Amino acid sequence: MDHQTYQKIYSSLHDFKDVFRLSDEYSKPVGMLATILNQKIVKKTRFKHRRIYSREKELFLKWKKGRTILDLAEYTGFPPALMASLIMKNCEISRKNINWLFKNVDSIENRRLRREVKRALEADHFFSPHAHEMQCKKGEMGEAVIQKWLDDREIPYCTEAEIRAKGEGKTPDFVLEDPLCIDNLTVNWIESKALFGDDFEHEHYSKKQFREYAEIFGEGMVVYWYGYLEDLPSEGYLVKDSSFFEGCKEEIDELFNYLVYW
Repeated sequence: MDHQTYQKIYSSLHDFKDVFRLSDEYSKPVGMLATILNQKIVKKTRFKHRRIYSREKELFLKWKKGRTILDLAEYTGFPPALMASLIMKNCEISRKNINWLFKNVDSIENRRLRREVKRALEADHFFSPHAHEMQCKKGEMGEAVIQKWLDDREIPYCTEAEIRAKGEGKTPDFVLEDPLCIDNLTVNWIESKALFGDDFEHEHYSKKQFREYAEIFGEGMVVYWYGYLEDLPSEGYLVKDSSFFEGCKEEIDELFNYLVYW
């Protein structure tokens, strides 16, 4: 995607109701725009997190006086699940127990807190346990497409899990036993990302993973399933999206239609 189109879409995405409208307007897949929205919300929340937590005593007092978790989330522009976590923390519930209670809401003893946490998690399409599970599922689906593509071509490989089982350190999702020549580059590894490759995400993962993979395993390939910005900088690896994987249309359609909302 060119930068100008991306900026127009990005600036117009505020909620899921925008996803379908912009999908029609720009002829882009709904799954792609839902992913861009998800990344936008997560990025904005990272920057807002410290400021909100600096007000946690004030917000907890408002809650004790009767403001609901959903009301406080809307008031601050903070995701409902994270606001619920903040309130629970100030109820002297440990981080470990908060994570457990998020998955077992009916075990919250306080009736009011139980009711409000349940509603907060149902309203949060980005930070709830269900949203996290769906994102993990998308990651697994992307890796499954690559695995099918390799198996169909009888290309031998080792998965990340197999390599880690041998005691190896940081590794990409697939290391090829027989390297492939793609676009005049010798591809030794493939990394799958169920993301849209924008500048922020790409720089983050380049520093965290891609450059190190290239140093350890040689040239490789990164797959951003939901597309990427043109002219992303890459050294030692190719950048591709779903259009590269011929013969996997059904699986790719399923991945694109697996949205992080319900």
